[in-house]
Amino acid sequence: MLTVRHRRGPRGDISAEDILSAAERLLETGGSAALTLRAVASEAGVTPTAVYTYFGDMADLRNRLGDDFLGRLDLGLLGVRPPAAALHRFLRHVLEAAEAAPGHVEVLATQRVAGPHSLALNEAFLEYFSDAVGHPPNRAASLTTLVTEWLHGRLLLSPSNAASAAFTTALATVDLADYPRSRQMLTTHSDESALDLLVAAITGTGLPPAEAGGSDQTVGS
Repeated sequence: MLTVRHRRGPRGDISAEDILSAAERLLETGGSAALTLRAVASEAGVTPTAVYTYFGDMADLRNRLGDDFLGRLDLGLLGVRPPAAALHRFLRHVLEAAEAAPGHVEVLATQRVAGPHSLALNEAFLEYFSDAVGHPPNRAASLTTLVTEWLHGRLLLSPSNAASAAFTTALATVDLADYPRSRQMLTTHSDESALDLLVAAITGTGLPPAEAGGSDQTVGS
């Protein structure tokens, strides 16, 4: 006979918000590595099993943390005019919010998040690309995926992040004179210019002029 497990009902001395607040504090001080069942329970002042009163497992808790973080974003920025300025301002807003919350970025990197806030963000992108920029639904969907993946990659792999000791040591063993374009990129590349290029390409506003001698030069120039 199949046994169906039911999640226990709410307790009077603890709430889902209490557990989320405890998890938020751990994220701020120790990153996603600090987000364990025992650590969350200890921070919330409950037993580990009490966490399961409100969350099915730790993946469920991380999903809620990630979705709540996305709820902090100001989706109204996508509604300003002109559309190119709206997208640039919103993406810069997302990057700044994420850079101030590295623990949440780590959570978002570990699993795909589903919830009212993540779906509202997706909906806002689809509406922006369809209504503001004028793309058909299938193209709007593709562009939404593109921007979402660019944001994930930018936050996880950005060259603006401090290079690790291992990276610096490994780079010192290579003669960069053999890789002149890469050497120039490492010393002059601007993340802001990458954002400009992305927005220009997506909105069809035309690419910004390349700076003479900068890292925006085309291949063969």
